[in-house]
Amino acid sequence: MAAETSRKKGPKRSSGIRYFVALEAGTGVGAALRDAAGTLPFGGIRWVPAHQFHFTLKFLGEVPDDRVAAAREATARAAARIPPFDLALEGLGAFPEAGPPRVVWAGCGAGCEELVALAAAVEAAFGEAGFLKEPRTFSPHLTLGRVKDPRAIPTRPFRDALARGTAAKFGTIAAREIVLFRSDLSPAGPTYTALSRYALGNR
Repeated sequence: MAAETSRKKGPKRSSGIRYFVALEAGTGVGAALRDAAGTLPFGGIRWVPAHQFHFTLKFLGEVPDDRVAAAREATARAAARIPPFDLALEGLGAFPEAGPPRVVWAGCGAGCEELVALAAAVEAAFGEAGFLKEPRTFSPHLTLGRVKDPRAIPTRPFRDALARGTAAKFGTIAAREIVLFRSDLSPAGPTYTALSRYALGNR
């Protein structure tokens, strides 16, 4: 099947609907991650609600209605290829690594290799289904917040506060399933809807 892009091109107006595949953090680590955000008392950051914490395995962008079923099938195939695992959350960071930050994130420790393998399985399954390959290398991170105006944050104090959290530990995620999400964009922020859930290793 010829490769196709899931991001619409041309003058047609965007629908504001996006799709992505993710591993949810779950409720067990939410409080620790919220506390981590509290160690960065800087204005201008839009913090992600705790119930939305997740690792994005593949961002699809807009997907035509007649391709959503293919996205479901690809997610199911990817999940079946990787057995369940546990993932330790630890460390804080920001993108970019130097200069004014744009994204604040939490990283991972034990289980990170399995997470990378899971993302690779998702990428491969979607490639087999004809979806466009992600050009960037997968970077394991859980987004805590997005900076609305990088100029409003004093870079040195922010980086110093961030450095104090590099060894922080936030708990463990029991990675047992992945989810195909629909994201509806609005000025108040995105609303995520879980379309389908697929158990890992469920062959």
